[in-house]
Amino acid sequence: MGSMIKPSKTITEKVTKILEDEILSGEYKPGDRLIESRIAERLGVSRIPVREALINLAKWGFVRTGNHRKGREVVGLSQREIRENYALRAMIECLAFSDKSLENDKKYHAFLRNIIQEMERMVKKRDLTSYRALNSKFHHEIVRRMNNRKLYQIYCDIDKSTRWFQNLTLYVLRMGKSIAEHRLLLDAYEKQDLPRIRKLFTQHYGQAVEVVTKKWRGNKKASQDRKQQLSEGDPSREA
Repeated sequence: MGSMIKPSKTITEKVTKILEDEILSGEYKPGDRLIESRIAERLGVSRIPVREALINLAKWGFVRTGNHRKGREVVGLSQREIRENYALRAMIECLAFSDKSLENDKKYHAFLRNIIQEMERMVKKRDLTSYRALNSKFHHEIVRRMNNRKLYQIYCDIDKSTRWFQNLTLYVLRMGKSIAEHRLLLDAYEKQDLPRIRKLFTQHYGQAVEVVTKKWRGNKKASQDRKQQLSEGDPSREA
């Protein structure tokens, strides 16, 4: 018998991917409501695949049932979760990069150097979107080369959460510093300097944690201020 033809992506899978990308890109912010009817109308589909997509996203921790169980809303990570996720990323990448460094794989080194050269071109063009994609490729390749599928899946799950905040931590004005950090990592790899590799990864993600935490505190205060204003301006609460 001949090979079976693989079916194309289902409507649910397509809707899930669209919503996932919109959440990760920041189009949907933590606390934003996801209303089935509106999403279905916007995407030109029935409510069933939208409902199934939201169930998938809930399983992955992107959305949850909103207040009073009215629809679903985008989940916002806590300050502790932010720090833990970035710490795990640093730990996994440091382990992978250190092990690969000890192999002294020249082809792998050249491969990463080529990615950095592409990133440098994007810095000159001030092309932030392409730079972010190359940055993601650089870090994913580090973990992928361990050839440990379970560990890589864990890393991908963590990456989905931290990618949420990349628009805060990686912006045009920081591209120059970011590329410098990647060059230092590659230099430490070539010299097989494991303590330095660990230090650089800790610093690389440490600054991201500080930026996100600062933004998180600002958003939390703004949200509290809005609630207080609404409460003070609600006629039903006046004597």
